[in-house]
Amino acid sequence: MVYYSGETIFGLFFVLQMNLPKRARFYQRGDNMRTRITLACTECKNRNYDTKKDKKTHPDRMETKKYCRFCRKHTLHKETK
Repeated sequence: MVYYSGETIFGLFFVLQMNLPKRARFYQRGDNMRTRITLACTECKNRNYDTKKDKKTHPDRMETKKYCRFCRKHTLHKETK
């Protein structure tokens, strides 16, 4: 029987995730899986923010008002591909 320490199991999980494409990497926290998303300004189209969201509870695209440093004002930011 082989016993793994906590560091080894985390290392295996990290290596398995590195083989996935960037958009498909998941962040596990407890029993739910969260995915990384990018928010882009609707006015200047710059990608300003990276955040995480739970796709099970929020399947539609995220929209929120955030500060855009390029426009220098609060604008609507939408989730991009």
